Parts: sequence; structure tokens; C-alpha cells
Amino acid sequence: MLTAAIYRLCANKALFIKAATVNIFFQRLTLGVLGGLFLNGVAWSNPISQPAQVVVSKIQQLDAAEYDWIARRIYQNEANQNPKYLTYWSKSEPFPSFGIGHFIWIPKKLNVPFVETFPKMVAFVSQYEAAPVWLNQLSPFNPPWQNRAEFYQAWSKTKLTQLRDWLQRTQSLQAQFIAHQLIQKLEQQIQTLHPVEAAFFWQKIIRLIEDKRGLFAMIDYYNFKGLGANAKEQYQGKGWGLVDVVLAMDPEQSGSVLKQFIASAKRLLAQRVNLSPPERNETRWLKGWYKRLDSYLINGRE
Repeated sequence: MLTAAIYRLCANKALFIKAATVNIFFQRLTLGVLGGLFLNGVAWSNPISQPAQVVVSKIQQLDAAEYDWIARRIYQNEANQNPKYLTYWSKSEPFPSFGIGHFIWIPKKLNVPFVETFPKMVAFVSQYEAAPVWLNQLSPFNPPWQNRAEFYQAWSKTKLTQLRDWLQRTQSLQAQFIAHQLIQKLEQQIQTLHPVEAAFFWQKIIRLIEDKRGLFAMIDYYNFKGLGANAKEQYQGKGWGLVDVVLAMDPEQSGSVLKQFIASAKRLLAQRVNLSPPERNETRWLKGWYKRLDSYLINGRE
């Protein structure tokens, strides 16, 4: 269905001049070009395709006020804009999470099917705002709490208080980190797709980010449910990350791309719940997930 729909797009002269050039276009999508691009002061020197350059450019154009807005929205979605959730250890998780994006910090020797993000966030943000001294002195960089009980015993003490203060001050930088990580990983992942799927993905994502709300949806969903590149974060071979959601969008549907994205995400998250181990009781989260997705339709101005 997807393949047929992509080739039907050849009739659209805005995308392709002639149907005979489709294969060349697909090849160029994945060849990429060397770009001397910079994202918030960080060099981007890897070869990237022209569609990826569009996404990078869109993020490059974000100013400080827009990053503040993105940070507030993510902070609302992840922590209800409550400072106490900037340092948090859920009863249902074997690791703590920190900051507006609930970046996870995995204790030593713990084997979990998730990507650790807190150390990279600290390294990124520290380039612009020094982290608490005790955090920089950790060697190796592992959580100093062995379990949730120990974490909350230390919750109001110096280390976690300093960390919350730092996380509160650096919200915009944390939002920049999320966007930076997305750009670093997205092109690499799309290059693993079949050229037809890659073309479909870029066509949808570029239309999505034309609108500020769509750009936020892309960034927030990536932070929320990942890229979809981790085979361990699947049930029965079915994923629910950003790439999965875009590829599952209806190729025939017209109208709001943002609404299509939200509908696709809801379908894949419902599928995740249906395929999940019953003992996890993931149904309890679905209503909140849907509410978060629906919030993407909120006007891009506050």
C-alpha cells in the first residue's frame, strides 16, 4: 500500500519532474551531501541528505524565545511544571529520571532495554551552564543512590537540591539538547530504510514541521517515545517511536498532517498496549498518552 502510494506521488510535479526520474530521486535521498552545518554552536559534520538539511535548518532557525516555549511545553508534559518532578524516581521504574525531559540515569549493572540520556544531557548543558560540582566529580558517572528508598532519603539534601536548582535554570538548554539528539540520530536511522519508505518519511515530516505545532510534536514525541530505532523497545516486533508513527501515517489522506500524525501515534500506542505483557497493565497510561498527543493541536503561541 505504501509503495504504491509513493509511486502515485510521481504525478505531483512539485515532488518529481518526471516519473522516469523517481529512482534517481530516491538514490539521492540517501546519498547525502557534506554539510558544514551548525546546530546551536555544535558542529554537524556528518553527510546528511537534502531532506535532513530541511529539518536541521528548521531547528537552526529557532530563537531563544521559541526554545523557552518548547521547554515549557515539554516540562508540562513530563513533569506538570512541578519542580519536585525534576528529580524523580517512579515506583514502576528501576532507575531515576531528571529534568524537563525526564532523562534517565541507569544505575551500575542494571540491564534495562532503554537508552540512557541523563549523562549526555549533562555534558551538553554543562557547555553553557556549569553543573553542580558534585555531579562533575563523579567517576565513574553513575547514580550515587543504590535504590529508590535511598534516593528519596536524600531528596531534600544538598546534592539533589542543587541538581533541581540547576535543572530549573537550564530548561531551554535541555530543550536544545533534545532537538540536537533528534537531529543527530534521525538521519542515521532513515538511511536504514528502503528508499521508498525514506522518501515517504521525509515527505510527511517536512510537511509536519511547516507548522510550529508540528515542529513541537516531532521534538516532543521523540523525547516521549523515542525514535523507534531500538529493537528492544518493541512488543512482538512492533514499535511506537517517531519513525514508526510517520511511516504508519495514511498515504492517501489529505488535510492536516498534524492530525494525521496524532491519529497514527494513537493507533500505534493502542497497538503497543494490546501487545504488552498483561502484568504491566499499560492500559492505565493510554488516556494520559492520548491527552498529550491531543495537546499538540494547541495554538503555537502563548
